[in-house]
Amino acid sequence: MADDGLAALAEDPDAFIAPPAGSERTQADGYCLTIGPERRWAGVCRLRLGRDGGAVDRALAAIGRATAGIDAVVWNVGSSATPAELATRFRDLGLHDPDPPLEPLVTALVLERAPPAVDGLDVRLVTSLEEHRAGLEIMLAASAWPDAARDDERARAVETFERRRVRGSLHWLARIDGQPVAWAATEPASCGLYLAGGATLPGFRGRGCYRALVHARYAEAARRGLPGLAVQAQHGTSAPILRRLGFVDVAAIHTLQSPPPA
Repeated sequence: MADDGLAALAEDPDAFIAPPAGSERTQADGYCLTIGPERRWAGVCRLRLGRDGGAVDRALAAIGRATAGIDAVVWNVGSSATPAELATRFRDLGLHDPDPPLEPLVTALVLERAPPAVDGLDVRLVTSLEEHRAGLEIMLAASAWPDAARDDERARAVETFERRRVRGSLHWLARIDGQPVAWAATEPASCGLYLAGGATLPGFRGRGCYRALVHARYAEAARRGLPGLAVQAQHGTSAPILRRLGFVDVAAIHTLQSPPPA
């Protein structure tokens, strides 16, 4: 049976991870609401609304008022959310599938034993702006990004690097023959380390980079005396790989999004 704190982190990470500087977090009766810097986004999680149907309507209304004018409001509805079938109820009330690349249904997993090591890869923590930029370029090259989004990410590189440093985020680069070819991120919490994304250059996939970066992050959790790693993963992509490394499923997560502002 998975560690309770680690499983809770996997199901509702935003309730445990320190929010970015400039964010507002509300731990209300029945939910956790985080509003990002400059009100660019908002996230709702750890929904515990009991069995009272009226509580669902009241929470939806209160969160709607708090997030008025925000384009992207994402709801994380896990297996522990109440009342039962809350995701269905929210859909009936107007929430809908999220915009890509988010998936409407993912799985929460945890790892509590060391995964296999991978030989031949140099994996190190990111400590400089230059290394941060290298990881950013790997992320941008690993999937299809609109040109405007690429330009925005590059323009904010210094700001993002400093924000992550202040927040305590941890990032790794994997190198082959001295070349950075894969990148991965982790957010620390008191109950474990949360895997917050990763990417490998297309020409270097299948060479163990993903596995090596998981191993490095587990080693960091062990060094900190934490029980392991937590993550939310898509069923058709990373989840099967993670299960082969020893991760176990602890919750199903419905991801929903509020309608755009009128």
